[in-house]
Parts: sequence; C-alpha cells; structure tokens
Amino acid sequence: MQEQPLYKLLRQMDYDQLDELAQEIRQYIKKVVFSNNGHLASNFGVVELTLSLYRVFDPSQDVVIWDTSHQSYVHKLLTGRWNSFSTLRSLNGISGFTSIKESFYDRFGTGHAGTSISAALGYSLADSYKNNNRSVIAVIGDGSINCGMALESLNQLKYQNANIKIILNNNDMSISNNVGALAGIFSRLRAKREYYQFKQFVKDSLSEAPFGQDLEIVLKKIKDSIKYSVYRSSVGYFEDMGIKYFGPVDGHNISELDVALSLLKEYNDSPAILHVITKKGKGLEEAEKNPTKFHGVSKPSENKNPSYSTIVGKVLAHLKGYDFISFTAAMSDGTGLEELKKVAPGKVLDMGITEPSIVTAAAAFSLNGILPVVAIYSTFMQRAFDSIVHDVALQNAPVLFLLDRAGLVGEDGPTHHGVFDISFLRLIPDIRILTPLDGQDLADMIYTAVVNGIKEPTFIRYPKEYENNTIQNILDSLKTVNEKWIYIKKSTSKNYILGVGTICKTLKECVKDYDINVIGVRSIKPLDTAVMQELTQKAENILVFEEGSLKGGFNEEIFKLYGKNVLPFGIKDSFIPAGSRQELLNMCGLDHQKIKEAIDAFIRSKERDMA
Repeated sequence: MQEQPLYKLLRQMDYDQLDELAQEIRQYIKKVVFSNNGHLASNFGVVELTLSLYRVFDPSQDVVIWDTSHQSYVHKLLTGRWNSFSTLRSLNGISGFTSIKESFYDRFGTGHAGTSISAALGYSLADSYKNNNRSVIAVIGDGSINCGMALESLNQLKYQNANIKIILNNNDMSISNNVGALAGIFSRLRAKREYYQFKQFVKDSLSEAPFGQDLEIVLKKIKDSIKYSVYRSSVGYFEDMGIKYFGPVDGHNISELDVALSLLKEYNDSPAILHVITKKGKGLEEAEKNPTKFHGVSKPSENKNPSYSTIVGKVLAHLKGYDFISFTAAMSDGTGLEELKKVAPGKVLDMGITEPSIVTAAAAFSLNGILPVVAIYSTFMQRAFDSIVHDVALQNAPVLFLLDRAGLVGEDGPTHHGVFDISFLRLIPDIRILTPLDGQDLADMIYTAVVNGIKEPTFIRYPKEYENNTIQNILDSLKTVNEKWIYIKKSTSKNYILGVGTICKTLKECVKDYDINVIGVRSIKPLDTAVMQELTQKAENILVFEEGSLKGGFNEEIFKLYGKNVLPFGIKDSFIPAGSRQELLNMCGLDHQKIKEAIDAFIRSKERDMA
C-alpha cells in the first residue's frame, strides 16, 4: 500500500504541533544518518524551511528543485518516504539525493551543486510553452549560488521572462567555509540585525495606530530605505538583474517563513528571490558548532589505517617547502588538503564549487612557472572537461591533478562514483594518466611530481580506500619513481592479467594458487612499451581488471592490439546505485570473491581446451 504523503497534513497543524514535528524529524534523521551514514548538518538546517515551504506550496502541483539535494531528507520524509527512509543510502534503498526514478516529487536529480536554477529555468520555459500555470521553485545554498551554472542562469531569468522563485538558503557554509565576493556579501548580511530590529520596532509601536493608508505608504518608504541601506549589496546585486528581492527572513521561524513564502508565491511580475537565513546543524549543538564535521556522518570505522586522501594531504604537508600551490573546490577536508592547510595555509587556494574555473586558473598558474596541484573528486572533475582539453592540454600546461574517489565510492551513489575518468581522459592528447598500485606508490608519485616537476598535464587517480601502513612509514620511505608497470607475479604461463592501479592488491591475493602472470599497470597513458612488447611476443590471453567503466576504459587500449583474446573485467555500461563499497565491488565483479571466481573459470576453460 502506497504511503500517504505527510505534507498534506501540514496546513492543519498549529505552530506548536509544527515545532513538535520539526523536533521529531530531526530525531528521525539523526537516528537514520548515524546508522546508515549520510548528510546531517545540512538537513537539520532546513527543517522549518521545508515544513513552511510545503504548507505554502503544493509539491504535487508546483515544482520544487533542491540544489545538490543532500539537504532533501526532510523533503523525502514529507513526500511519502517516511517509512522507507530507514533504507537511506543502502543497496536498493532510497537515495541520499533527489532522483526522478525514486519519486514523482523529485522533479530533478541534483547530485552536483549549482544546477537548480538552470533546471528551474528549463521547467519554467517549458511551462510557458505548454501554458502550464504553476510555481517553479529552486532552493539553493549560498555555497552553490557561486557556481558558474547558477550565475549564468541568474543572468538569463529576466531576459527569458522566466518568473521562477528562488529560495536562497544562507547558512554561511557549503562543506568547507564559503569563499568569494558573494559569500562575503551574504556573510555580512547574517551579521546585520538592524533591519530585523527596525521592523519589529515599527510593528510593535504602530500596529494599533489609526493613521490610515497615508502613513502605511510613508512607513513602506521608510522601511524600503532602511532595507536598501542595510542590505544594499545583496538587494542591488539581484534587482539589477531584474530579480525581485525579498528578505532576509529567519529560516527557523515557521510563522515568519509562512508570511514570506506566501508573498513569494503571490509575486509573479518577475523572477524573485527570497533570502532565508538558517543555521547549519540547527537543533544539534555539536553540529551547530562544527557543521563541517557533521556535514557528512559516517559509521565509526574499525580501520585505523590512513585513507588515500589523508596520505595526499600528509605528503603535500611534508613537501610544503617546495614551489607549488594546491587548489580545492570547497573540499579541503575531503581531499586531505586540510592537512597541508594546517602547516602552510597560504599553499591552499579554495575557489569554491567552481571546478572549470579552478582548472583554467591552474593552467595559467603553471604557465607562470609555479606547479599547481589540483585535488578534486573524480566525479566533480567531469564538470571541467572543456577546461582540461582547451586550457590545460592544448597549451601543454604542466598541472598536477589528483583525482580523489576514483572508482566506486559507496553510499553516495551514481552521481558520485568516479568511474568515467579513464574513459574521458584517455582520448585527450599529450597528457599522463597514472594509477598507483597502493598508498606508498601514490605518495611516491606525488613526491616525484613535486620534487622533480612535470613537463605535461599529469593525472593521478586513486580510490576511496585505506592503506595498510602508517603515515610515518610512508613519509620515511618516500622516493622518486617512474611510471613503469610492475610484475606482481611472474610465471612461464602465456596467460597474463593486467591490473589497473590498486586493484592489484586484490589480484595478488587471488592468484596465489594459479600459474599466471600478473602485471600492475601504473600508467594508462603512456603505456609501458617494454611490457607491451613482451605481451606482443608471449601473451596468448590477457585478462584486464580495472575499477572504472569498460566503455572507453583501459581494456579497449589492450583490445585494440590483441582482439578477441582480451577478457575485460570492470564496470559495465550502466549506472551503479548506492550501497557499501564492498557490496558494489561484488556487484561489479571486482571484489576478492568475484575476481577469484573469474580467474578460476578462465583457468578451467583453458584446461578443458587443452584436454
């Protein structure tokens, strides 16, 4: 039986009941997130906003698009997924982001930041074409509105006569602290309470006075003057683009939100924006004090070994005396650069969620004689493809790219798996794509690039994994390396396994009982010519294992040379859902069990052929 959407009951509740529901929602989200992993602080910050939004607007008729949508848990709870919410981010469970495949109420899938206004613009223009009359609302944070797509779409709204409604959720944070001029404007607005105090004074003093309509007009002019004086930078920024500005309003006061959202709903003369001020992590003291820590909550890990991201940060911190600058897209903590920032804050440039701009800026940086180290998740680097081709590769700008979370990332799901980087990078001329075999190899490759410099754009990809070693041992063992492939196991067999990157750690365990050659591929581009020559002379069959898409993957390079005798193993032509990393590796045939089964089946088939 289909679950009744809870939002239909909201208009029948008084404010005391709504406050109780808000606390119940926070407790439920906390329970599920601490059990399943997920985003906590961002969702705690929008509880009252979502309740009021779905009191004023009807999500079955109106279109509500949540930017990035990691803050859409309350939306999910109110739109028929209260009972299934316990399956959040689990295999075959509900997504941690909005998904059009999951619910009618998820109008647009938004797993990457900055897309909501563009999507709302598209909905609005389509509604005009079809003569639909409904509200189209984009809910976007002050971190996401800095994105290029968001700014481009803001610039189009008035020109395209798209009267969409934007709710700017100003919580002064994305994942890391927000940066840039707009972030500064919004941050200053949060600190200015004069406008609130003025409004309250007028309301308290004159609400009962029988002065009539003339005074009402005068008061409105005074109010507007104060508003434009106190909030001039924000009001002017939007209204100069033809976007009507409302606010700011307390994002945790449902009665105040009801009034503001009702005004927003009734206003249809132009695109409009409602500025809502919220507290990330609201309702949980630890999250309010440390929203970055509680942005994403994970189960306590029994693995005490350093993650690959930590290794990256520690190695760069160790090399702080060398001439390089690192770039991050609001992810200094996730990419490990926080470790570098602790000891050399001037070596970390955070340009916000602006990946294409970062890549182009890094290209210019390198052409000015300084090594840029760009650390970005593989999935987010997809957004900068044109900048990589046009601004970096075409100019042969020596930029070092560190592609974190390459491969299957787990519970974040299809928007975040880094499975396409090999495919979209292989086709670009004059670049290097390196695939370290383990954490020490990763550290050595970074060390070599920083100490010796690089002559062409260089990409190092590594998964969301842990290294069975200590940071101190890794740092003590740093050495310069080349990108030659390495034999993991050598035999007289004419059958070969090529393992791309860290999957070789699994392969090493799987082949103990088999007479077969195993080679660790440490560079996808260029190929190791000496090993390739040996394969040409000796190999009869080649098995290729890679944690990436088979379409356009490394296996195609080998297949081009060896044809039907190449057996590829990797991620087939489909989007991979959310689930634990181990569950997904098993699903894709890349965990220890499935790899051993594949090798065993291959060996047995060859034995039958020889019988």
